[in-house]
Amino acid sequence: MHYRLSHLVCGILATALCSFALVTSARAEFNISESAGLFSPSFRGGSNATWFGYVGGTFFGNPVPPSSSRILNNAPPTLGDVGLGDGVEFYQNDRANVPFVVIGSSSGNIYTGQGPIGKQAFATMVVPTDGLAGTGFTTLILQGFTSTAGPTGPDTLIVNYPRFTIGGVEPTEFVIGGNAVNAGQWWARFDVPGNQPLYTIDIDFPGGPTSFPISIAGLTVDSVWSANGYASDTVVVPEPSSFALLGLGVAGAWLIGRRAKRKS
Repeated sequence: MHYRLSHLVCGILATALCSFALVTSARAEFNISESAGLFSPSFRGGSNATWFGYVGGTFFGNPVPPSSSRILNNAPPTLGDVGLGDGVEFYQNDRANVPFVVIGSSSGNIYTGQGPIGKQAFATMVVPTDGLAGTGFTTLILQGFTSTAGPTGPDTLIVNYPRFTIGGVEPTEFVIGGNAVNAGQWWARFDVPGNQPLYTIDIDFPGGPTSFPISIAGLTVDSVWSANGYASDTVVVPEPSSFALLGLGVAGAWLIGRRAKRKS
C-alpha cells in the first residue's frame, strides 16, 4: 500500500514554466519498495547543489536530553555539505512555550501520533540553496523514513506521514510506501520557479486520537538550482495495490483542516 500525491503547485504562468523547462540532469528513477535507505539524488555533490540531514537519534542533539527539555530546536545536521552556519534551521514552532508539545523519543527520534509523546506538532525547516537569486529553476527534495513496523508491516506507518508546504503550497510530487526493510519511506519534491537563497518549509507532524504513532528515524533535504530547468529525479512504488490521491481536492481539504487546527 502506498499513497502518491501529485498535482500542480504553480499558477498559470508558473505552470507553463514547469511544463517547458529543460531538465538539469539525466533522469534518475528510484524505487521505494526496493530501498533499504534514502536515495542520493543524481545531482547531489554537483554544482549549485546543497544537502543536509539527520540520522536516527540525532534530531534533538547528542546526548539526547531528558523529556523536560527534549525540544526540536536546531540540532546540527549530521549529514551533508551545509549546516547551521549556512542557514540551516529545523525547529519546533512552540519551542518557547511552557508547556510545549513533546515529540522527541528517548532514542532521539521524532515521535508523533497518539499518546503522552507523539502528539501533533508544527515545525519549520529553513533550506539554503546555491543559485542565482530570482532566476532559473530550483528543485527541493525532502526524504525520510520511519523505524521498522515489526510484524504488522509498514501500512500503519505510512498513513501518518509528515506534511510539507512552502508558502502554503504542497509538493509537486509526494510518494510514500513501504520499503525493503519494512519501514515507511517518503519522497517530497518541490519544483519552484526562480531561486531564493533560503526556502522556508512548514511541516505538520501527525497526531491525535485517530493517529498511529510513528518514529521518524532519518531525514535528508537536497536542493539544486539550474538556469535551464528542474532536476528530473523521481520515485516510484510499483505495487498492484497502489492507491493514488490526485488533484487539488484532497490537498484543499487537508489545508482547510490545517488552518482550522491552527486557528483553534
